Amino acid sequence: MSIPQLYRQLQAQLSQWICPQDQRHLQVFCENIAAILQAQSACLSHWLPYLSHRDCKARSHMERLNYFVHNPKITAETFYFPMLQQFLSSWEGMAMTLTLDTSVLWDQYCLIEDCYSCCQRWKIVV
Repeated sequence: MSIPQLYRQLQAQLSQWICPQDQRHLQVFCENIAAILQAQSACLSHWLPYLSHRDCKARSHMERLNYFVHNPKITAETFYFPMLQQFLSSWEGMAMTLTLDTSVLWDQYCLIEDCYSCCQRWKIVV
């Protein structure tokens, strides 16, 4: 299976900013970020068609995603902060509005959406 162009571009770009202890974590991070971008969804099951299959069954894919989400070595400080700093520095000098929208679901869960508005367009970030 050939390596997708989006994954290669993410790997090249993010490796400039992110320095994990184990490079395999960066590879998995890039693969999942590429899947999020292609699926245009934060729902784990929507990422599956965009992940490398590695001869996995459906359960194995979900276990891989679960490991990624709950891996204590993949922290916001190591992976997300450097990426966010680069994004925000590239928007320096531009007017931007960040908005938090919270919803309580089933009196048990709190959904928090973080949106930004820039150049009269909006996009949900988280």
